[in-house]
Amino acid sequence: MITGLLIGLLAGCQSLPAIPPLPIHRTGDTATRAADGAVMVYVPDGLFMMGGTSEMTHYARQLCRDAAGDLAIATCGTAAFADEHPGHPVELSSYWIDRTEVANGQYRRCVDAGACTPPKDTGSFTRIQYYGDPAFDAYPVVQVNWGQAEAYCRWAAARLPTEAEWEFAARGPENRLFPWGDTFDSGRLNYCDVSCPGMSDPSLDDGFPDTAPVGCFPLGASWVGALDMAGNVREWVADWYGPYTSEASIDPEGPASGESRIPRGGSWYDTPDDVRSLNRGANLPDYTHPKVGFRCAVDSLAP
Repeated sequence: MITGLLIGLLAGCQSLPAIPPLPIHRTGDTATRAADGAVMVYVPDGLFMMGGTSEMTHYARQLCRDAAGDLAIATCGTAAFADEHPGHPVELSSYWIDRTEVANGQYRRCVDAGACTPPKDTGSFTRIQYYGDPAFDAYPVVQVNWGQAEAYCRWAAARLPTEAEWEFAARGPENRLFPWGDTFDSGRLNYCDVSCPGMSDPSLDDGFPDTAPVGCFPLGASWVGALDMAGNVREWVADWYGPYTSEASIDPEGPASGESRIPRGGSWYDTPDDVRSLNRGANLPDYTHPKVGFRCAVDSLAP
């Protein structure tokens, strides 16, 4: 009786509308963000080892010694790499991250919209006029603090990537030391070469005394196609700075509070050991410098 009644009721129902399938994204797929025209790349969910091993530190110290020369004893000890340990498993949900660092021209759109404040200084390390000069619109914005970077990403309907998301987009499930592999290659990035002050590499001149246009080194692409994740400018991430633990974690967001925020990725001002994908920085949130910029991330993009 009940079965027959149900069949009769269902027979008189209109058919339900079909539910469209969720889009299937593949590693490295690209999409354009509406607010600022930024191209984003898709990072699938996955597991990787965040942080390093003793063997990785040994290689980092060798790179440091090669660059530092007589200063190696003071600058290349194991303590300089201690915050990269312990290596620990991290599982991440899928997300999208900017293919390149946010450029001056994009940042100016946010300033013009009243959602961002101008960089602290409109020059770069070697250029009197940088931000605001159309000749440098495609170069990464610098001289912005953590709060300015966060405000921009919010205006663009995005957010700063977490430290774990940034590192996974750079290293991938193979836990590469650099976006392209495990061996430093001077032709794949903008780092401290012959024209750079300090511990520079006199064997290379890439033609850029400080920043280069974003995406200028395609051979340095990471496994998802993200560019400039080594060199050019360091990039603010969302997390407060804090020590690692050995425990596995899922979608970690770092400490709940702290004194310093984290920039990742090294810059045109840095040496090979500092542009490794597991290298960490720590700066006060109001810190600005001609070597520091950022990129954004989102959980998902509207179809």
